[in-house]
Amino acid sequence: MPTLEEDLARLNFEYLILVRECARSNPVETAWRFNLDKAHVTVVANMTLEQLREYAETARAVIQLVPFRIQNNLSMVAYLGLVPPIDQGDSK
Repeated sequence: MPTLEEDLARLNFEYLILVRECARSNPVETAWRFNLDKAHVTVVANMTLEQLREYAETARAVIQLVPFRIQNNLSMVAYLGLVPPIDQGDSK
């Protein structure tokens, strides 16, 4: 049976993979979704699988749960409308 440390390392690793892939495809969305600053998004985007695995095995949770609060009774659609558009640059 896996130990708590093994379970936490696996969860951390899967989370870090998700963050890295998101950071590589859309850094602005990554900052918003995972509550990271630009510097951390860049660091995670450039990490190798081995680096992610080492970081995941630190025996501490790397996942940061951000409370989802909607103020002033906004609907979910209205709330998502507040998210700034993603600048993709010139796609030509």
